Amino acid sequence: MNSHEDTNRLDYIEEVGLTASARLIYQLGEQLISDEFVALSELIKNAYDADCRGVRILVDTNADTPYGKGKIVIEDNGNGMTRSILLKSFLRVSTSFKKTEKLSPFFKRRTLGEKGLGRLSIQRLGNFVTVNCSPRIDRLKGFVPREDVEFYQIYNDYTIILDWKGFEDSERDISDVKAKCIFAFKSEPRPGTRIIIEGIRNLEFWNIDSRKESRIRTELFGMVNPFTQNLDQSFQIMLEVDGEKYSNEKIDENVLDVISDIKVSFSFINWNLQVRVETRKKYLDRLLEDTVKRMQRSGFEECSLGKQYETIISKYDLDLSKEEYKKEHPYLKSVKLQKCFDLFNGFDVLANPGNFHGNIYVCEQSPEALNEAISSLGEAGVFLKNLKEIRSIWSAAVGVYLFRNDFRILPYGPEKDWLKFTARSQRGKSNSYKAHTVSGYVQLDGESSENLKEQTSRLGLIEDEFGVNFLTIVGDVIADIAFREDVDHRGKFEIKTQNEDIEVTSMDKNIIFKRALPVEEVKEKIIDDLHKDFSNLGTRQIDFAENVTSRINQNLQNLVQINQEESIHRRQEKYLQAQKNEKLSAFIGLAGQGMIVESLTHELHRIETNISDYARETKRSLVSLKNGFDLAKLDFLISNQDHIMQEIYYLQQQLEHLEPMYRRNRFVISEINLKEYLENMYLKESPLSRKAQKQKVSVKITGDDLIVHTNKGIVVTVFDNLFLNSMYWVQEAETKEIIFEVNKHARMITMWDSGLGIHRNIESKLFEAEESMKPDGRGLGLFIVKELMRTINGEVNLDSHRNVHGNLFKFKVIFPESKS
Repeated sequence: MNSHEDTNRLDYIEEVGLTASARLIYQLGEQLISDEFVALSELIKNAYDADCRGVRILVDTNADTPYGKGKIVIEDNGNGMTRSILLKSFLRVSTSFKKTEKLSPFFKRRTLGEKGLGRLSIQRLGNFVTVNCSPRIDRLKGFVPREDVEFYQIYNDYTIILDWKGFEDSERDISDVKAKCIFAFKSEPRPGTRIIIEGIRNLEFWNIDSRKESRIRTELFGMVNPFTQNLDQSFQIMLEVDGEKYSNEKIDENVLDVISDIKVSFSFINWNLQVRVETRKKYLDRLLEDTVKRMQRSGFEECSLGKQYETIISKYDLDLSKEEYKKEHPYLKSVKLQKCFDLFNGFDVLANPGNFHGNIYVCEQSPEALNEAISSLGEAGVFLKNLKEIRSIWSAAVGVYLFRNDFRILPYGPEKDWLKFTARSQRGKSNSYKAHTVSGYVQLDGESSENLKEQTSRLGLIEDEFGVNFLTIVGDVIADIAFREDVDHRGKFEIKTQNEDIEVTSMDKNIIFKRALPVEEVKEKIIDDLHKDFSNLGTRQIDFAENVTSRINQNLQNLVQINQEESIHRRQEKYLQAQKNEKLSAFIGLAGQGMIVESLTHELHRIETNISDYARETKRSLVSLKNGFDLAKLDFLISNQDHIMQEIYYLQQQLEHLEPMYRRNRFVISEINLKEYLENMYLKESPLSRKAQKQKVSVKITGDDLIVHTNKGIVVTVFDNLFLNSMYWVQEAETKEIIFEVNKHARMITMWDSGLGIHRNIESKLFEAEESMKPDGRGLGLFIVKELMRTINGEVNLDSHRNVHGNLFKFKVIFPESKS
C-alpha cells in the first residue's frame, strides 16, 4: 500500500452510548438535597402529590438494623404507585412524569415535585431502603395504562428493595446497580406508600434542639394549611423523633369567626369578584363606647342614642374584565390588570390568574376587645381563662396565608404583609386593619390556577402578568374594599368641629351630645335672682331680709368666681386658638405648596435631564474643536445653547408659578384679576397648561373680570389643587374637559369637569381631612382649599346640581367683598 492510498483511507466511525458512574447519583443527592429536613420536605411533597390526607414520619435513632444504626419510616394513605410508575418513574431519576401529569388524579392538586428528584432524598437519609405500596386502583383508572389495572388484579402489593451503598462505588456504572422488585397478592392490602430507611446516615442531626424544632415548624409543618375547616382535602403531617412527637398548631376557623370584629369573605371565578364584609355589632358598640368616653372627657356629660347599632353586611359584585366597576368604586381607578397573548384567538386578553376564594378575620388586640372575645367564646362553648390564652390563639393564626389545594405558598403569611395593611394604616385614617390584627387565607383552585407559577426557590410567585394580576386583585382590590369599609364605618362615630350649638352629633347623626348650660345663662339666672332679692328687701320682715342678704352675698360670690374662671378660660382659649391657627396656617401653606410641587416634579426632572444632556454634548463638541475648526460643529453648539436657554425658560416658569407661595410672600396682599389669572395659569403657556395639553384635556374659562384683593399664594394653592384634582378624575371620561365660570356679581368662580363627579359616599365629608377616593390619596387637598378660603373670609362648597351620573360635580369658590 503506497502513501497515496494511506491518505485516502475512510475514517472509522462508531456510535457509543453515554454512561454514568453510579457515584453520580450519590453526588446528586449530596448537592441537591442540602440536609435531612430538605429531604423530608421532598418526600412530604411526593405524599401530597399522591393525594394522601396524612403522612406519618417515625425516626428511631436507637434501632439496630442489619444495615446500621437507626431507622426512619415514612408512610402515607395516598394513591400508592402502580407497576409502571414504580419502574418508569420512581426508579428513573429526573423524569418528566409530573410535568406531564400536572394535577393529581383524585383531589386534582397541583403537583409539587416537578423535578422528579424526590427519591434522592431517601439516599440523603439512610443507606438501605424498602418501599412498599399498594395502589388505590379505583382512583388511578384512566390515569395509568390499562396494563397496570390488569396487573393489579393479579398482584396488588409491591415492594422495592434498594441498597444505596451500591452507588458509592465510582467504578460501577449506574446501570449495574439493581433494585429488587417483589410483586405479591394480599387479601387485604394496605393502600398508600410505606418507605423504610435503615442505617441512618447522620444520627447526630436528629438531636433536636430549639433551633431545629423551629425549623420543623416552619419548613415542615409550615408547608400545609393549618386551618381545620376544609376537611375534604386536608393534609396532615405527623413527626415523631425518638418518642418525641411534633405536630403543627391547628387553627380552628370557627374560633376566629367567633372572636373577630370583622369578617371579609371573597371569591374570584372567571373575572367575577364577590366580596362580603361583615362588620359585627360588638365592634360598633365598642366604637360607640369609645366616642362617649372621649366626649365625656371633653365635658359632654349628657348623651342620647337615636338607635342601637347592629351588624352591617356589605356586598360587592364586580366584573373585573370590564372597566365599569371603577365608576362605582373610583378609589379603584388606578387598578391596572395586565394582558397576555392568546395563541388560540390570536389577540391580547386579560391574564387570568385562576379562581380562588378566602376569608380574612380582623380582631383588635385591646384588652377590651379580647375580654369581649373570651366572653363570646364562652357562649360558644370554648372556655378560656385569661388574655394570655386568647393572645396565644391569635398569635398562631395571625397573617394572611396563601394556599394551593391546602399546600402553602411561602412567604405569604405572617412573615410578609403582602396585602399592605400596615402601609394603608400608616397613610390613611384610623382603622382596624394592621399586620398584627389580621388573620386569614387565600385558597387557590388547583386546576384553574395553572398559570400561577412559583419561583424556583419556592419563595413566592413569579410576578409575570398572571402573578401580578393575582396580587393586584387581592392586594389592591379586595384589601382596599375591606379597608375603606372599615374607615367609612369608623367615620360614622367622628364628631364634627364643635361650635356654639346646644347639641353636637356624630357624623351619622345617631349619637347626640348636649352641651352643659352656657356660662352666660348661669350668670343671667344669678343676676335675675339678685334683682328679685333687691326688690324684695324693703317690703319684707327683718328676719326675711337677713336671709335675702345672705343669699345675695352668696350669689355675688358665685358671680365673682364665675367671672374669674371665665376670664382665665377665655385667656387660655384665646392663646390655644392662636397657637392652633398659627400651626394650621403654616401646615396648610406648606402642605398646599408641597402637593403642587409634587405634581410638577416630573416636569422639573425632565428639564434637569435635558439641560444635563445638552451640556454634556456641548462639552464633547468643544473638546473636539481643539483639533480644528468645524462649521457644522459650531452650528451644533449654537443649537444646543438654544435648547438650554429654552429649558431654563421653562424652569423659570415653574419657579414663577411657585413664587407666590414662598414664605416671604405669605402675607403679601395684591390686586388680582381672577379671570386673567385663570387664563394665564391654565390656558396660556404655563406648566399646568402644558400638562393639560399633554393629557389632551380641554380647558374653558368664561364670564367676567373679577377683581379681588388677597394673597396670591392662596389663590395659586386653591385653584391648582382644584385643577389637579379635576385632571386626575377626568382621565377616564370620553370628553376630557375642565370649565371655569367667573361670576363678577356673585364674586364666585364655579368650576367643574366632565368626569364622574363626587361619589355619593363622600360628598357630605368631601372637605374634611383624610377623606379621599383616590387609591393613594391623603385627603388633604380639598381640606387645605377650605381652610385657606376660610382664612380670607371666603368659602368653597359644592353646588346642589347633579350631573348625568347623579353625582354632585360643581365647586363654588366665593371671595369676600374687596376692601378698597
